[in-house]
Parts: sequence; structure tokens; C-alpha cells
Amino acid sequence: MATNPLLGAGYLLQGMRLITRPGLRRFVAVPLAINVLIFSAAIALGVRLFGNVLATLDARLPSWLGWLDWVLWPLFALVLLVVIFNLFALVANLIASPFNGLLAEKVERMLTGRPLDEGATLAGVMSEIVPTLVDEIRKLLYAVVLAIPFLLLLFVPVVGQILWFLYIAWVLAVQYSDYPMGNHGLKFREMRRRLGRQRGMSLGFGASAAMLSMVPLVNFILMPSAVAGATAMWVRELKGATNYQSPTRSRVATRCVLLEIDHLSGRIGGEVLAGPHAGQSLDQVPTDDLVEMLETCYAGDPESAEALEVYLDRERGRKTAEAPHRRHAETPHAPIEQMPSDEARAILGIGPDAGPQEVRSAHRRLIQRLHPDRGGSDYLASKINEAKQVLLD
Repeated sequence: MATNPLLGAGYLLQGMRLITRPGLRRFVAVPLAINVLIFSAAIALGVRLFGNVLATLDARLPSWLGWLDWVLWPLFALVLLVVIFNLFALVANLIASPFNGLLAEKVERMLTGRPLDEGATLAGVMSEIVPTLVDEIRKLLYAVVLAIPFLLLLFVPVVGQILWFLYIAWVLAVQYSDYPMGNHGLKFREMRRRLGRQRGMSLGFGASAAMLSMVPLVNFILMPSAVAGATAMWVRELKGATNYQSPTRSRVATRCVLLEIDHLSGRIGGEVLAGPHAGQSLDQVPTDDLVEMLETCYAGDPESAEALEVYLDRERGRKTAEAPHRRHAETPHAPIEQMPSDEARAILGIGPDAGPQEVRSAHRRLIQRLHPDRGGSDYLASKINEAKQVLLD
């Protein structure tokens, strides 16, 4: 699937904003504080040892060479600054590594409002040790083997350097996405498959990380920012439609299709609930297959047909011709039941504590995007109106 590289860069910038939020700041502050303490102790020790070396030299050299102290101390300070500049970010990232899985978990919970699945047992954890180690070895071998052709291509002017940068971008995207995906037990092959489906976005994310790693001071917070950004990218783009819920996303389900509407972007995604593609994201299903599914729904599932029409129109740019046999079909109806309140909240994308004003605001925002006159459908508009009525009655 072709995706915009700027989307990946946007997720990295979002990660930089996320780590400033309460509850996440400690994942930056604690590793940096530990790093500062380590380097402070190392600097103090270095200054002390260098002072002892100079004292020893002063005792052995003639007194007229005492001016050397005024030369050697600035040189020592310059070398110390160079060493700190080159090692600080590396050591900071190493110290932060144990925090990254937990940081990814906290970011995902902040974005979705739901904790990760729990209930892991000690036996289950022990049983995953060997597969996890094998997966880590695969990742290392993958990076090394993949690097060989790109290293050889470095001898090709311009093109070789561009390809090497793309290699670095891909490896960084894989590295940082490993934390949120690993929290869900995804193996390395599945990680690569999901990132590969949206290669443009993934390369944009990794390329942005590579460039920011060369910016002084910014590189100190790159790792937590990239982990947070990769988690947001996982939740919104890679995890799958059925797993993401937030106050800015609505869900409308029919017999065969689940639609998810992003209030901010207006983008519509979702999942196939029945048929040969059941369980797949709508974005994964080829257009021709969706059209075939639409023809099937025309016969006996008009609600799913309307939902598919909206998705095909808004996301695939495929206008659907009028279908009288669907619109006027006589189908048996079950007795009308009132929409459950939890379904109404899911449609409007609001929480259980939302008040009347929030209900009206969510309804107004959605109906503006999904009204039939604006590319929506009668079915979706009626569901949105019904959800509002249920929650305000």
C-alpha cells in the first residue's frame, strides 16, 4: 500500500509532543537523570585523574615548564567535550532501553484508553524466552545481511548514499516499532510485513529519526520520542481497525462491515466481518474484491452495501452507480429495538461520562462529514441521528 512519507514524519513529531505529557515525562527524565549522574561522576573522576597526572608531571619537569598546565587543561576540556558529545546520546539510549517497552505500553494506553491484554503467567513468559531470543537473532542477522548490498552500493556516487540512507531509515523504523509491536507478541516477520504494507510511511518515520539523530541536544530525547511516535503509528495505522478507540474515532457496525471514522482527518477505515475476507482490514482488501462483496450485499444486506459504498467512494475514489434493486428491495425486518447506549457512544466516539453538550458536538461534527449531501450515506446519517437521540432521551 502506498503511503505518504510525511505521515511517518508526522508521527515522530507527535511522539516528541507525547513525551511532554504528564505520566510520560518520567520516561525521559529518569534515563536522562541517570545519564547525567553517570557522566558527572565520570567527569569528576576524569578531572581528578588528570589533575593527578599534571601534578606528577609538575614534580618531574623543570619549573620553567609550568606554563604547560595552561595549555593542557584547555586541551583536556576540549577532548572531554568531544567525548561527551559523542557518547552522551549513545549511553542515554542504552540506559533508556529497559524503559521503552513500558513507555510504549503507557503511550498506547493514553491513546486508546485501554490497557494492554493482561493475564500472562510465569510459565507463558518462560515458554517465550527461546522464541524471543531466536527472534532477536533474526533481527540482527536481517540488519547485517541487508546492509551488505547497500554497503557495496556506497561506491556508486549519489545513488549509493541515498540507498544507504534509506536502509538506515528502514532499520530505524523496524527498531522503534519493535517496542509497541513486541508488547503484543508480534514476531519479527509479522513486524516487517505490517511495516512493508505501508513502506512509504515507515521510511518517512525512519528517515526523520535518522536526521534528528544528527541534531545536537535533540538526539538526547530521540529514543523516547521515536518510541512514542512508533506507538502512535502502530495504534492508528498498523494495529488494525478493531483495536483502536478514542474520543476522536467512531465505530459503525453492520452485518458484514465495521466502519471506523476518524473525526480529525475524516478518514474512514474498518474491517470485514463476514465472507472470504473476514478479519481483514478494509484497507487490505483489493478494490475489485470489495466491489464483488458490494454486489453480494445488494441482494440481502442493504446496510452493509451502503457502508461499503461510502468506503469505496471516500477512500478508493470509486463512485457507485444507483442500484434500484438494493434500494427498493423488500427484505424481512426484525422487530425494531432501541440502539444500546454503548453502541450509540461508539458511533459518536464519546466516553461513558460524556454530557449532553459533548453528545451534540460529536453529532454535529459527524453529521457534517457523513451527511448524504457531502459524500456520506442515508444509513450512516440515520445511525448518527439515532445515537444522538438515544443518548439525549
